[in-house]
Amino acid sequence: PAVAAVGVVYQDRLFQLHHALLRPGGEVILSAGTLGSPQLLLLSGVGPANDLTSLGIPVSVDAPDVGKHMFDNPRNGISIIPSVPIDHSLIQVVGIPSANGTASYLEAASYIVPVSPMLRPAGPFISPTSPLYVTMATIMEKVPGPLSEGSLWLSSPNPVETPSVRFNYFSRPEDLAQCVVGVRRVAQVLQSRTMDIFRSSVGSASQGRRGHARRDFRIVGATLPLDWSTNNTSVADFCRRTVATLWHYHGGCVVGRVVDKDFRVMGTQSLRVVDGSTFSVTPGTNPQATVMMMGRCTWG
Repeated sequence: PAVAAVGVVYQDRLFQLHHALLRPGGEVILSAGTLGSPQLLLLSGVGPANDLTSLGIPVSVDAPDVGKHMFDNPRNGISIIPSVPIDHSLIQVVGIPSANGTASYLEAASYIVPVSPMLRPAGPFISPTSPLYVTMATIMEKVPGPLSEGSLWLSSPNPVETPSVRFNYFSRPEDLAQCVVGVRRVAQVLQSRTMDIFRSSVGSASQGRRGHARRDFRIVGATLPLDWSTNNTSVADFCRRTVATLWHYHGGCVVGRVVDKDFRVMGTQSLRVVDGSTFSVTPGTNPQATVMMMGRCTWG
């Protein structure tokens, strides 16, 4: 290739520009993540020629797949305020329903969130404007893959401006069908006897059976449709309304399209991309270990 990386230009906190040049035989290794690496390639003139020209960016390599084939695993779940104290933790327990990883993963997390003061009366020692902090737990499902893909593009040639991205969640019906199955599994977990301890008393004892108050979950946010077990349409609507990211987005510099098997940017010399932007599928429940091993192998 006639085009080769010779260094990087960066800006410090005082907005001063600096040039760091490669030594002979050196390489630039780009590890800015799924959103940052495609953006930096585009800003450097490596990307779809027409898009770069329209922004006034000189074209170094016409690479039409830079910023394309972007994926993000849809996440949907139910959040509750448990009736008993629980530890605060990030996702540590994961349910893997299928051996080949084709079914949605089930994950759980707990954390502290502030409740608006408008949702509770002020007490003698509590300011009416002070938020109340409560523990919340979320049980969620994550669609593997996914098949739905989007793209990333520059909004301007200014490197400090965030690029635009669209993941097109559930544009493929297969992903939506996976979500429906996964949400039903979340509902089944909530209905299990193991979860009864986290239910809160609702109403008075006279309203319950055999003199016991009815117990139910204190749900925060969207609730499952009442006919979740039989109505695919209502569960699919729940998936669309409540979809969120699990921050496992990937793609934009996919192997075989933008980089080769050794993560070298095709059409260039002395330039590699080593991060999640090279994935076409996110590995397992969390890509962190895979990304760390990529970096280890590259530097090794």
